Amino acid sequence: MKKVIQTSAYKNLYNEFESFVRVRNYKQGRGKMYQGVVSEFLMWLEEKGITKIQDVNSEISIQYFDYLISRPKQRGEGSLSSKSIKFHLFVLGLFILNLLETNQIEKAFYIPSYSEVNENPRNVLSIDEVQLLYNKAQNQLETALLSLAYGCGLRRSEIHLLDVRDIQLSKGMLTVRKGKNGKRRDVPISDSILEYLKKYILEERYQKLEGKNQLEEAFFINSRGQRMSGEHLNEILKKMIEQTNNYELIQKEITLHCLRHSIAYHLAQNNAGIDFIRRFLGHSEINTTYLYAIKNKKRKPVTNF
Repeated sequence: MKKVIQTSAYKNLYNEFESFVRVRNYKQGRGKMYQGVVSEFLMWLEEKGITKIQDVNSEISIQYFDYLISRPKQRGEGSLSSKSIKFHLFVLGLFILNLLETNQIEKAFYIPSYSEVNENPRNVLSIDEVQLLYNKAQNQLETALLSLAYGCGLRRSEIHLLDVRDIQLSKGMLTVRKGKNGKRRDVPISDSILEYLKKYILEERYQKLEGKNQLEEAFFINSRGQRMSGEHLNEILKKMIEQTNNYELIQKEITLHCLRHSIAYHLAQNNAGIDFIRRFLGHSEINTTYLYAIKNKKRKPVTNF
């Protein structure tokens, strides 16, 4: 039996969109395909228990995008082609325009852009591989570096610019004062990560500063007691990976930014909301978060602790 829209309000929206398409002559040889896209979207919302178009937000839109790129074709084998996905998103954009023009919604919900990326996605570590790095860390600096890049999801530049005062041990909070495009954000720190950072600050970092500039504010300092460069931080991570003697891990060519991708992926795997992940990583656009977390989520399962 063919599925049909059940909700009266959605039936009205469908009919209004049909008129919208007809008046603007959006046919281009596609017949009822425009209406079919909107009908599928509205029926998907009904299946999710969403019966008011005003309740649709960016997170729900991302979920629908996730559904589109994984759903099988209605005819033939395989999933939707890149061209079909782009058409669906184009039509949904028209649908939103119609909703705005008819005052059904006050603000447009987000529609992701789609492009078929040919390059390999940035490498992501499994939880087991992250745990291996922690286990093989040879000092508190190495453990603290992992804790900031993976545990707090910081960019390499953010780690480089981090000062000791930016970590509030009593509150369990880290402040990124100079993120991408100069944005500031606060990052919550778990108890285990907080303990690693505290030990580094009070023990290893304190010892490194003996006989040197005691006023140095940088979190990571080199042997001269000065702020450590981003290149040096990446070199430390490379050495940490080599000391695991794990061939597969070494071949992945992991950088600090890969650890940032990894925590986003693991948060998504554990059903963290995409908006939480966006704030945690300091992204301006939710689409960037989708590429970091949700798209990578399809690659392979991870092993839990």
